[in-house]
Amino acid sequence: MSNYEFGICPYNPDHRIMLFRMPKHIVKCEKNYRGPPLKICKYNATHRVLDMEEHLKECSYYLRSIDNRNVQIALTTRIPPIQENGYDVSTPL
Repeated sequence: MSNYEFGICPYNPDHRIMLFRMPKHIVKCEKNYRGPPLKICKYNATHRVLDMEEHLKECSYYLRSIDNRNVQIALTTRIPPIQENGYDVSTPL
């Protein structure tokens, strides 16, 4: 057997794919999918799920990011953008 890790295709559970090939496979398999729309995890785009809240409870990429001390410091020290004339300067008009 190979040394590669395998994952299950979110669009067809009968598809067992090597993880390094998953992004390309998902693009192809998504075209033929006829079920309810799946949401894309913003921490790993190969994660496609129906219920994002439930997914984030188990998503190792999300859990790793919230445990990262540097991320926590950045989130707590974030300064909101300065507004001029009632408009947010960080967004273009």
